[in-house]
Amino acid sequence: MVQFSTTVNASLEKVWQHLILKIEKPENFVPGVSDVIILEKNEDFVTRKMTITIAENATTLVEKITFIPNKVRFLLLVHPKFEGYVDNDIKAISDNETEMTFTINWKDKNTQSEFENQEMVKNGVLKTKTFIENN
Repeated sequence: MVQFSTTVNASLEKVWQHLILKIEKPENFVPGVSDVIILEKNEDFVTRKMTITIAENATTLVEKITFIPNKVRFLLLVHPKFEGYVDNDIKAISDNETEMTFTINWKDKNTQSEFENQEMVKNGVLKTKTFIENN
């Protein structure tokens, strides 16, 4: 498990609206995202396919995304190397500040070793923070 938290200078409601937007427009929040396709959408979950390119390595994945107030979970359905999920959690600190925590709970399908790229999690959180504060 890899986790990173930061304080966003925005209300809980604004941060939540952006986390919901992130489901269909992840390219605004996640570095290297392209080719986003919503495969299924209903009131309980969204299934999406997208490509993430990191250091010229492109990976296509499919996720089932569930959302309850203040928590969005991105469950990997299809990924060439990893299985698991990512949680985006938020909680109010004050009227204009929100704590945002991303947790990656991925394991290598072959070795069962845990994903440990702290820098990737940090970059995703900080890109999301910047987008929310500027939009």
